[in-house]
Amino acid sequence: MNVAPLRRRPSWRASERAIRPELWLVAAVAVGMLLVEVWQSSRMAELCLQLDLTRSTLVQARARLEFANARLERRTTRAELAPLAEQLGLVPADAQQVVNLPAEYLAVGGARGSNEPTTVLALAERASRALVPEATARARAGN
Repeated sequence: MNVAPLRRRPSWRASERAIRPELWLVAAVAVGMLLVEVWQSSRMAELCLQLDLTRSTLVQARARLEFANARLERRTTRAELAPLAEQLGLVPADAQQVVNLPAEYLAVGGARGSNEPTTVLALAERASRALVPEATARARAGN
């Protein structure tokens, strides 16, 4: 039996191994997709940094505005604001001033919702309000 000797050729000389363009195309598409992904991620990071910088600038500007408004309010006195309020028609409420309300703003019935007799505690509260009106005003302002 005569066996023909196998000739080994180097791989770079192999004629049956041709370059397959579809594999190169798949590799190029994969590399392109990865590059697009990296570009999108870096662009998103850049936009997030710009947004953070803009937000911090906005917070600083609002803080400066609040500080300037507070400083302006501290500097203006009632004597300075009184002529301006009169020009605008904003006059402070006077203790002697009478305000007439329309009938639809008023309650239909009397002040008491039930016909029960007045308790001793309610009478004591009314008497204390009549005798010490400032105490009720301070208590309401404290709440």
